[in-house]
Amino acid sequence: MEEKLKIEKGFLNRGIDGDDRRYCVYVPSDYEPTRLWPVILFLHGAGEGGQDGLLTTEYQLGSAIRRNAAAYPGLVVFPQCRSRKRVWGSSDVDHAVEVLELVTNEFAIDTGRIYVTGVSTGAKAAWHALYRHAGLFAAGLIVAGVIRPMGPGGHRVHDPDPVVPDDEAHPHRALAGRLEQIPLWIFHGDDDPVFDVADAREVAAELKAVGAPVRYTELVGFGHDVWDIAYYSEEVATWLFSQRRAEP
Repeated sequence: MEEKLKIEKGFLNRGIDGDDRRYCVYVPSDYEPTRLWPVILFLHGAGEGGQDGLLTTEYQLGSAIRRNAAAYPGLVVFPQCRSRKRVWGSSDVDHAVEVLELVTNEFAIDTGRIYVTGVSTGAKAAWHALYRHAGLFAAGLIVAGVIRPMGPGGHRVHDPDPVVPDDEAHPHRALAGRLEQIPLWIFHGDDDPVFDVADAREVAAELKAVGAPVRYTELVGFGHDVWDIAYYSEEVATWLFSQRRAEP
């Protein structure tokens, strides 16, 4: 009798040839390559950068999976920024998409059910990924993110690596026009001291104006760290895994 090949499950730490950064991929306990599986690309916040590929799984979505794995019946990809002091930029997003492609090629992935989510600076990176790779993702879950950072008094501050190019006079509108077919769910605290809620309100309004399938949840009395509410919610997880990319 032919011996069945054992497949590793759980949080797997992987490397990339020619790159000192590692990444993790979460493989559900019931994974089998006999059917296609959805996959989530998770982009961490500013405190989980580095090169070990492990820190990204300890909080936020990784914590939610350990708490209730049944709510996340798919694979999850955890790429990592190179330094804890560095926030996501375009080159880091390119790295994340490269890691996602490696996982897609290694495992039995349903390419119509690829999702992206992120928290804080990682949520800004998720907007980057969605804007630049709109045709790749079936849905996006944005938690405490920003399109254009604001300073005191609601004034725009210089962004060295903007989500939408600076030559766009209305960046939120430009983003909405590109993402009008993609289901999105945005979470934000109304008292967020890091990324002003006004930015989240503006992008949600622009998405609604073009008829995009967007959901916007503003948490009254909450600051920046609203990710546990989003990721621990079975309703949110069910919504995410129910999305499928429309065929062109």
